[in-house]
Amino acid sequence: MNRIIWLFCLPAILMSGELKDSLIKAKQSHQPMMVYIKSDTCQFCEKMKKKTLDDISVLENMNDFVFIVADKNDVETKKYLPSARYTPTVYFISPEFKVVNTVKGYLAKDDFNLWIDDSKRKLGLNGIPNIKSADDKQEKSDTWMYDMPSAMDYAAQTGKQIMLYIDNPNSKWSKKMLEGTLMDSNIKEALDNFVWVKLQKDGADVFALGLHPKYTPTTYFMKADKSSLATAKGYFNSSDFLQWINYAKSKI
Repeated sequence: MNRIIWLFCLPAILMSGELKDSLIKAKQSHQPMMVYIKSDTCQFCEKMKKKTLDDISVLENMNDFVFIVADKNDVETKKYLPSARYTPTVYFISPEFKVVNTVKGYLAKDDFNLWIDDSKRKLGLNGIPNIKSADDKQEKSDTWMYDMPSAMDYAAQTGKQIMLYIDNPNSKWSKKMLEGTLMDSNIKEALDNFVWVKLQKDGADVFALGLHPKYTPTTYFMKADKSSLATAKGYFNSSDFLQWINYAKSKI
């Protein structure tokens, strides 16, 4: 989450239209922007709006931002905003047109509020210091998704596969896998074409998928339609887990 992207400089003399006018007004008022990218064919865009963006806690938390809605396929969106392969996507943008955070996919209100708070820290809003904790959940959200249906939709739109990691915060082996194996640069590279999903062992989401993992961690490799590629039960070091990844890829 450390990357900051500079947008194309938008000279006022060239601006016209609703999106461009909104960007200009935000810049002139020295206000940061929260730009929500949607599309008509996105099933999770409506869920994001109703369940997350319309929630009172989120509305209050985003009060410091100018909220802008843009359609992914609109000409102005493609011209003046970074390319969004997936919808919904939310960009947090400074008054200087720097993208300080990007949220890809549906997030529930609590996770999304963490992104808002992190954006405020980076922008120096409300006196929130620009510091990070190694245990900050926001650090994990940049890699993981926590909602299987939206992960499936993301995988389908981007042509990726899915790695579903079943976690147990009370398991020392699960913690070791998260902090060791999955942080290995070779593992990250090998999993570049996978959407990373993390669910809790006894969570309703796991049971809803028809999964009953006996061990934690358990890692399921699957296609976007949930068809299985491989299942790795238990803890694995980097070299052994890399063999599981390669085996799963061979089944694609």
